[in-house]
Amino acid sequence: MKKYIGTKQVSAEPMTYGEAHKKGLIRENAYISEYDDTPGYRVEYADGYQSWSPANVFEEAYKVAETHLDRINIEDQNLREKCLKLSDFIHSNEKFKELPLGDRAMLVAQHHMMNAYSAILALRQSTTEGSVSGRPYGFSFEQILPLIREGYAVRRNGWNGKGLMVFKQVPAHIGSEIIPKMQSLPDEAKRLILAHGDHINYVSQCLIFNATTGEANSWVPSISDVFATDWELVVE
Repeated sequence: MKKYIGTKQVSAEPMTYGEAHKKGLIRENAYISEYDDTPGYRVEYADGYQSWSPANVFEEAYKVAETHLDRINIEDQNLREKCLKLSDFIHSNEKFKELPLGDRAMLVAQHHMMNAYSAILALRQSTTEGSVSGRPYGFSFEQILPLIREGYAVRRNGWNGKGLMVFKQVPAHIGSEIIPKMQSLPDEAKRLILAHGDHINYVSQCLIFNATTGEANSWVPSISDVFATDWELVVE
């Protein structure tokens, strides 16, 4: 036989075995009065069907998902359990060393991404519990990179310069009618560009901007930036 994992959403409320019997959830031919005080739950499924489940059985299978925080907690718990199992396999199981190089590399990459995901969930938990606006901080470069791609301004907490921030430039097509008017290009560059074509396509560029001086320079992450874990979102 094959193994299966099922997921479904139900509604439930605490109810003892005896109470469930009175409501008709326990069949008369199966009723045992000695179990009346046994804790459990009245469970209602999506199709309206109702049943009774012992507390230990129900609580092993289901977690409260009433609020946004409940759902974050469930997701985080499930992810942490998976991270732990994968970590044990990578670091303690001899079978890992027997895998082909590419498979081992993908599992290591998966483990790091899962941990990065877990760290974000933990941050969401703390901000939700504290009823404060979320602010990404203490991120690694791979965690902050999606924000750069989506147009957010980011920075490293460890940068000495105050007011520094990094953001991407929006890709743009500059036609021949605009190029002669551009202040950011010297005349010789304009001449050569127009001599060989009729446009400029700005793609895949990032700027590091100094809000104090108004200066902007092209930016490419250093190796220190890539391995840093103090990246944060700029909110003001």
